Amino acid sequence: MENKFPLISKQIVIFGGKGGVGKTTAAAAFALALARAERTKKLLIFSTDPAHSLSDSFGEEIGSLKRGVGGNENLDAMEIDPGEWFDDLKLRYRSWTDELFDSLTGASRMEIKFDREAMRELVELTPPGIDEIAALGTISDLLDERRYDSIILDTAPTGHLIRFLELPQVALSWIRTFMKLLLKYQNVVKATQVAEELVALSKSIKRVMALLTDIEQCEFAGVAIAERMSLEETVDLAKALEKLQVPMEKLLINGLIPETAAAKCEFCKSRRAMQDEVIGEFRRRFKNRSVELFTAQQQPHEITGVDALLGHFQTWDRVQSRAKPR
Repeated sequence: MENKFPLISKQIVIFGGKGGVGKTTAAAAFALALARAERTKKLLIFSTDPAHSLSDSFGEEIGSLKRGVGGNENLDAMEIDPGEWFDDLKLRYRSWTDELFDSLTGASRMEIKFDREAMRELVELTPPGIDEIAALGTISDLLDERRYDSIILDTAPTGHLIRFLELPQVALSWIRTFMKLLLKYQNVVKATQVAEELVALSKSIKRVMALLTDIEQCEFAGVAIAERMSLEETVDLAKALEKLQVPMEKLLINGLIPETAAAKCEFCKSRRAMQDEVIGEFRRRFKNRSVELFTAQQQPHEITGVDALLGHFQTWDRVQSRAKPR
C-alpha cells in the first residue's frame, strides 16, 4: 500500500486544527504538490487566517489575489481577513441604516428611534463565526463560475468555523430579524439596498453550508502535533466534525523528529520516543474512526519557499497499523 499522502483532491480540501501546529504550512505544501502533479487542473489556495501566513509560507506576497504562485501557472492564492472584511460590512450596514432613518418623516418618532437602536444593536451583535463563513462565500462563487477545479482552504485556528457550523440557524435567524425590521421601511431606497445584501448573505451562508457538508465535494484534513494536549484537542475536533457531517478523512501529525536525528542525539532520541508513544495513542483513539493517519518530519530549517514546502511534503508518511519495532 502506498504510504505517501494521496494527491487526490475534491472540490474543497480544508486544512484545520489549533494554532501553532503547522496547518498553513501543510496546506501550502499540499497545494504545491497537487499543482505539480495535476498540471491541467486550476487550483486555488485560500486562507481565512488573519495572520496572513500564506505569504510567509510561500516566501512571496499573496494579498487579495496572487496568480502563478511559486512559478506554477495553475496555482493561485488568496488571503482574506474575515474579521476585517466583516467589519467593513458592518460599517456599511451602520452607514446605510443611519441614512435610512435620517431620511424618514411621517412615522412615529418613538417607533423610528426604537427601530434605529434595534438595528444598531443587531449590527453589533453578529453571531460568532458568521464573519468567516460569509467570507467563504467567495469560494462558492469561484466554484460556481468554474474558475477553479479545486480549492485548498487554510482556515483560521479551529473555533469560529466549528461554532458556526454547529449553530447555522443562529446566523440565519440574525439575518431574518434584521430583514423583518427593514420590511417596515421597504419603500425606502436604502432599505432595499440593505435588504438585497442581507438576502445575498443568507444565500451565501446556505451555499457554503451545503458545500462543507457534502462529503462527495469536500474533504477535511486535520493537522496536529505529537503532544498529548494536541491529541485531546484533535479528538474533540473529530467528534465535533462528525456531528456536523463534515468528517475528518485524513490527519497529519506534524513535527516528528527524524530517526536519523534520534540516532545521533540522546535528547532527540528521548523526544522521539515520547512522540512515538503519543502517535500510538493517536492510532488507538482513532482506530474506530475512518481517519487515515500520517506523520510529517520536523525540518532542520524554516519551511519557507517552494523547495522547502515540497521537501516537507515528501516526508509525509502513513502511520502503520502498529508501531515499527525499535
